Amino acid sequence: MAYSAACADTGADCPGSFTVETKGELVEHLNIHLAESHPGVEMTSDEVEQIIKVV
Repeated sequence: MAYSAACADTGADCPGSFTVETKGELVEHLNIHLAESHPGVEMTSDEVEQIIKVV
């Protein structure tokens, strides 16, 4: 089972998209991406859970 998320799912005009094997790894990628590509934007764990998809 894989997990994915994309910035576009939040309404952002960003091509950032991730698909990985574990939810923990996906959250890690999202946090790094937010810090590097969207400084100042913070997402709660509930918001992160809403954009995660099981693929």
